[in-house]
Amino acid sequence: MRSSRTVRDLIVVLVLVFGVGSIAMLLAHVSPVVGFGALFDGAFGTRSELAETLVQTTSLLFPALGIAVAFRAGLFNIGAEGQLILGGFAAGWLGAQFPLPGYFAVPMVLLGGALAGGAWGAIPGFLRARFGANEVIATLMLNVVAVLLTTYLVTGPLQQGGAGASETAALPKAAQLPDLISDSRLTWAFIIALVLAFALRWLLQRTVFGYELRAAGEAPEAAKRAGIDLGRTALLAMAMSGAIAGLGGATVVTGVLHRFNTGLSPGYGFIAIAVALVGNLDPLWIIVAAFAFGVLQSGGIAMQAEAGVPREVVSLITGLVIIALAGRRVVASRRST
Repeated sequence: MRSSRTVRDLIVVLVLVFGVGSIAMLLAHVSPVVGFGALFDGAFGTRSELAETLVQTTSLLFPALGIAVAFRAGLFNIGAEGQLILGGFAAGWLGAQFPLPGYFAVPMVLLGGALAGGAWGAIPGFLRARFGANEVIATLMLNVVAVLLTTYLVTGPLQQGGAGASETAALPKAAQLPDLISDSRLTWAFIIALVLAFALRWLLQRTVFGYELRAAGEAPEAAKRAGIDLGRTALLAMAMSGAIAGLGGATVVTGVLHRFNTGLSPGYGFIAIAVALVGNLDPLWIIVAAFAFGVLQSGGIAMQAEAGVPREVVSLITGLVIIALAGRRVVASRRST
């Protein structure tokens, strides 16, 4: 049943990408054949372009997996962007501040990013568990706070990148993730993300905690009668969701940028909502969805440069995917109640 819904969602995405994308390109006086040709050439044309596609896939996969955890528990986490940024900041600051050998430095910055993201995610989780606060509003507001807080810190009391810089100092080589493909930005973060996806699927399907998450999301009243503490589950789900997103931010810093910059994310946390929904909250399908969106992200640059497609077209498609799939999920949930 879940896999059939996933296939239907993938069809919706394909229709939106090719249908709406073609119309938008025609309105911009660009041939859809040329535009989509540039898209696939930019995503797969050379070894380095394929590597860049996998970099974008990795950057989306972490927050999408985190969002899936929250969604499975019946919580709409819109705060992955802020959690990712906080995780990236923690990784960048720790790595620059405490130079250590590689076997200590890399685990330290990754763990620091996960803890920072987890703590940020736990805030709306606590508010939901303790006061019944709406996690959508809380996470949206915390996104803004995360951006403003990290900007203040790196341009003020924790500034390391020189006068006027909005970034931390460069990470030492020991704190950087090793390359997976030489002369590219693809690092072992891609492998970490894949392993995490498989581990998360096992956790959700084979453990008591995973059962409690799914029960809280699918049948909260029945779960409550079965003795599951919904408040505790909400807190743990949001903390875990934030930790995974924060780990993603840390891998961007340690593997791609090699420092924290306030422009760390071009909206990975928001695009990841669509990725999680396209993957129907199944970690293995989310890998496929993240790759598809990675193609759209990396190939979109070639569409602009080679075919003259306005970048707003790619943003339009991504936004429509989020709206369409979120709407489908709301309708489906109302029909089941």
